[in-house]
Amino acid sequence: MKGPAVRIARGTIAAVCTAAAVAVAGCGSSDPAGEQHVHEGSDDHQVIEPLSPQQIDADDTAITAMQMILSWQPAIDESKADALIRATPYLGGDLLAVAESGSRADVRPDADWQQWAAAKDAVTAVCAHSDTTPAAPAGMRTVVIDVICTQTVLHASGQTTRLTPQLWRTTITRTDDGWRLTDYRFQQ
Repeated sequence: MKGPAVRIARGTIAAVCTAAAVAVAGCGSSDPAGEQHVHEGSDDHQVIEPLSPQQIDADDTAITAMQMILSWQPAIDESKADALIRATPYLGGDLLAVAESGSRADVRPDADWQQWAAAKDAVTAVCAHSDTTPAAPAGMRTVVIDVICTQTVLHASGQTTRLTPQLWRTTITRTDDGWRLTDYRFQQ
């Protein structure tokens, strides 16, 4: 597979890993080629290893980071800032500094957060590259990538509720350790 199909497959796997990483004690690291591996866990469940932040391109960094940032467990997480902290390996610049500070002061609560927490619901996000992404000249160290993210509420009852897809404009910067998300903004 190449192109959008690979991005969607990787994006779906990363979203599953985000949800699994919260439920299972952490995901492992990828091999040097950045490939994901599924391992049988000791409790008869699978552990999916995330994409290595050092090995993925700018598009996959935007997709993976945003999926992590927009995936929450309100019954466990204090706020959406916990998701930002989980995304730390994919962050850079001021955004990394905010995540590392652990500050929750600037996090705008979601209107449904308390309801989800009380019901023990989880929210997972799947993102994909958007065609609205502005063209960038080859060799740029900072690029803007638009991603469409769809969050799904995973109800404790087993039902799911798909929320309206949202467009996010991300800024991705090349570092010595690979691409990192340095900013993201909701697009209307």
